[in-house]
Amino acid sequence: MGNWQKKLVVVTMAVLVLLACAGASKALDSYSFAVLPRFFPVVILERFGPLADYLAEQTDIDVEFVMPKNFADHISMVMRGKVLLSYQNPVVYAKVSRQVKPLAVASKGRDKTRFRGIIIVRTDSGINTIEDLKGRSVSIVSLQSAGGYISQRDFLMKKGIDVEMDMIPSGSPGNKQENVILGVFSRKVDVGFIRESALHRVDKVIDPSKIKVLARTTWLPNWVFAVHKSVPSSVAARVREALLSLPPDSPVLKAAHLQGFVEPDQHALSELKKIVLRR
Repeated sequence: MGNWQKKLVVVTMAVLVLLACAGASKALDSYSFAVLPRFFPVVILERFGPLADYLAEQTDIDVEFVMPKNFADHISMVMRGKVLLSYQNPVVYAKVSRQVKPLAVASKGRDKTRFRGIIIVRTDSGINTIEDLKGRSVSIVSLQSAGGYISQRDFLMKKGIDVEMDMIPSGSPGNKQENVILGVFSRKVDVGFIRESALHRVDKVIDPSKIKVLARTTWLPNWVFAVHKSVPSSVAARVREALLSLPPDSPVLKAAHLQGFVEPDQHALSELKKIVLRR
């Protein structure tokens, strides 16, 4: 074997070793992705599995879907860096905001990148003004619910009513918007806090004329897609570009029940953190 042939073998072996190392590195270069578990796992996979696949394809990274057990688990995993790509409601985003960078905000429905809560009562309840809410029992979706608690809490605080001090709050069974409405309808509670878009969810099983909207409450930003601050800026930029580039007719957006992703409004997110964290 000539010298050039020996050199070729050495170079070839070196290249193969480098490629093997690169392949191993790429295999380990996995980015965990979690969606706040508002739905059953099978529903989350149906809705956001296509998004995970799309991001992996567009950004050339390995996206690994993970399933937090509940809201608290999601928050913990994001804060500890166990989840690197995350999609969550604005309340949860505010709670993890020191550990993540917002890349995009979801656009959906009539109000696009924002939504709000409403306060509902029975039409025959005798509750006609905000002042009438003092001392009343109220069903909330959960303490982590943006449209079923935080929006109303902020609105009422500005009116001089502290929900936790001036009312009698309780969580709805299963943290369901529908159960808040049913609780008000059946007079189990005097008042209900729900997201505005949920108002007519149980119209088929109740008389909707018995429910009235007492007030529409504080606007909040829609759900936020974020990356953990440990994610390299180059990867974050690719993920951001992929999200913002999704066309409105994309099957990925259709599966997720969204119309698109847009640039985050930094002022709106800053105000959100003040509302949620009471700074």
